[in-house]
Amino acid sequence: MVEEDRSQCKHCGIDLPISHTGPCPKCGKTGKIIEISGHMSARGKLSAKLTHKPKWSSESLALFFGFVAVFLAIVISGILNLLPFSLGINYAILIGFLLIAGCIFWWQRYHILMLIRKLESKFGGEG
Repeated sequence: MVEEDRSQCKHCGIDLPISHTGPCPKCGKTGKIIEISGHMSARGKLSAKLTHKPKWSSESLALFFGFVAVFLAIVISGILNLLPFSLGINYAILIGFLLIAGCIFWWQRYHILMLIRKLESKFGGEG
C-alpha cells in the first residue's frame, strides 16, 4: 500500500506531478527525483520437507566396486597368464598388485570419496 508519492525537479527542487515528463517549467532543465514510500506487512506460515534419495546407495556402490574388482582380477590374471613366468609367480604378482592398489586406494580414500560424490551429483539423485 503506497503512503506517499513525491516528485521534484532535480535542479531547482520545485514540486512536480509524478506523471510530469519533459523539462522543468521553472528552470527548463530535465531530470527529476521521485520518492515513493510504502508499507507492507505479511503474516504466514510455511513449512517444507525434503528427502534426498541418491541413486547410488552405499550398498550399490559396494556391489559395483566389488564387480569392478572381480573383473579387474580376471582381466589381470588373464594378462598375467601370458607372461613367461610360472603360474605361482604370476598369481603372486597379481596378489601384490592388488595389495598395492588397495593400499593406494586406502591412502587416497578422501579423494576417491570426493570422486564418488562428484559422480553422484553429476548423475543426480532424486529429491
